[in-house]
Amino acid sequence: MDNKYKEQFIQLKKERREKKRTNKRSITGEEVIFIFEKVLEGWKTIRIYNTIIQNNPYSAVDKKKTETIATGNCKLYPSELSSERFEYYQTLRVKVYEYHNHLLLENPLL
Repeated sequence: MDNKYKEQFIQLKKERREKKRTNKRSITGEEVIFIFEKVLEGWKTIRIYNTIIQNNPYSAVDKKKTETIATGNCKLYPSELSSERFEYYQTLRVKVYEYHNHLLLENPLL
């Protein structure tokens, strides 16, 4: 019996955490994917930020969030995207991490 309640508690905890982190991020999964794509194309973060704001003036993204996400430091949850888009996000995230780490190795002052 206790194991059943413990599993329910853990599941509820995961759902609360996911909801909290998603709301705190205040940027959609598609915008995260857009940022990742543009980073891999070599865009600067200010250009990515300006493009997002021009396309959607009501976006909650700000410059600091764009810079943070551009390093690959942004977790999306499977419930936010379709399964294909989520797999695409995961591959992009790995590539962005590799890209960012490669830049750090070339330029240790970044």
